[in-house]
Amino acid sequence: MAEVYISGQIESADCFGDNRLCCRWRLQTGGGWRVVEGVVDGQTQTDLPSVYEEAYFAHPIDLHLVTKTIQGWPRIELQVWHHDTFGRQELLGYGSIFVPSSPGEHQVYLVSFIDNIDLHDVEKSFS
Repeated sequence: MAEVYISGQIESADCFGDNRLCCRWRLQTGGGWRVVEGVVDGQTQTDLPSVYEEAYFAHPIDLHLVTKTIQGWPRIELQVWHHDTFGRQELLGYGSIFVPSSPGEHQVYLVSFIDNIDLHDVEKSFS
């Protein structure tokens, strides 16, 4: 069986135009993969940047996987959430990125899709 070790972090998020950001993440794999050790999903703390537009998380990810196949290579799905002053949550963006398949140190960037749906438009379309 082949083994894959994933050790890294969700470092930061920027260009969302809001503060009080956090990220929810989840590891997705194919059917031939098994998690030996580690947590496959989680949420960062909420950062409230006062000076910069970038929210810093430094949230660790540490996983040990085994597989019999390379099909269904691991990827991380990520959602960026905004918390307002009343405790409500709003999805601001989402995306996914494959874990690098070559050994060594990598710095990867996830370009997220911005959730741009206006609920009033959705309500009008059902009227």
